[in-house]
Amino acid sequence: MKRPVTAARRYAEAAFQIATRDGTTTEWQERLDRLAELLRDERVDRLAGNPALPQEERERLLREALGWPADDPAFNLVRLLVRRGRIRLAPGIAGEFRRLVQRSSGIVEATVTAATELSSAEQAAIRARLEAMTGQRVELGVTVDPSLIGGVAVRIGDRMIDASVRGRLERLRGRLLSGAA
Repeated sequence: MKRPVTAARRYAEAAFQIATRDGTTTEWQERLDRLAELLRDERVDRLAGNPALPQEERERLLREALGWPADDPAFNLVRLLVRRGRIRLAPGIAGEFRRLVQRSSGIVEATVTAATELSSAEQAAIRARLEAMTGQRVELGVTVDPSLIGGVAVRIGDRMIDASVRGRLERLRGRLLSGAA
């Protein structure tokens, strides 16, 4: 998973503190996801990020598109992002907010890349092994990359576990080239 830019992370942390204080993390997550989804529309993104359009007009357009009341705490974040010219950070903020919610709930995200499709039993076994390693509940994402040849590569946060055939061959090649047997 790609790490968000520092600014998006800071906005998400501030929103998370407010949501935690108010007991509204679920509502905030829904709102941030809705905003990120709205900004995926190219036309909306162009309008929301257009500095030639008056700031009040951009805020009004977003509020109407989102259907949120003007005094909604999440809309205060939208207003701040528009005023600072950072509305395009919204998808990153939503993703980082989700990570913070998961971390506070003892959930860690892991991405497994396999050479072929994994059966549900294989996914369950990998999830169980990762949960035993981390001591946390694991939310597993699976991708397929035939170039791995066989095996899997797992990314948990900043940690990478490469148990693929390609990875093993590359490590063997490195040892052979360095003269270590």
